[in-house]
Amino acid sequence: MPVRRLRSSFQILILCLSVASCGYIPRQVAGLPSDTSWDALPLRKWLAEDRAEPVALAFCAPPECSPGLAVSVIRLTGKDADITGALLKDPERLARALRSPAGREKPVKTQITVERLGNGPYPGFAIDLAPADGSKRPAYGAAFGKRDGEALSVVLVIGEVQDVVRETAKDVAARELGS
Repeated sequence: MPVRRLRSSFQILILCLSVASCGYIPRQVAGLPSDTSWDALPLRKWLAEDRAEPVALAFCAPPECSPGLAVSVIRLTGKDADITGALLKDPERLARALRSPAGREKPVKTQITVERLGNGPYPGFAIDLAPADGSKRPAYGAAFGKRDGEALSVVLVIGEVQDVVRETAKDVAARELGS
């Protein structure tokens, strides 16, 4: 009888651990290739806070991927959703904030350009960041968002090639946010 009870308890323990560990299994970002060059990270357990919920993050680094890209899907609520929603519609606000010397010891020495991306079903923007002295290659980003009641789902792509970042953001937004 004790062996049977131990075996039953062990099976229940395995089931509970399996269910509990589901949060540690990362979710792949929809719209990205399913090959082994893309890795997903278990962000929910790493970064989850009350304000923003990381839904998915994947990255593809050279040499498997060229150019390198990072793609994330985040769900925001409350004030963060409102602020982010406003930035998606008016990205120049973000650029002004990034350029502002307020609270910084050193002035910003980065060229920042933003462009509103309004040709899709969701508001979005592209951002280019480059050292003013040209000492490093620029970084590119693109974001799209979709409101669902109080929540805002955002797709964010960061990479090394402007066109690839923008196209990837559009493709992922179509799959993650709907078309």
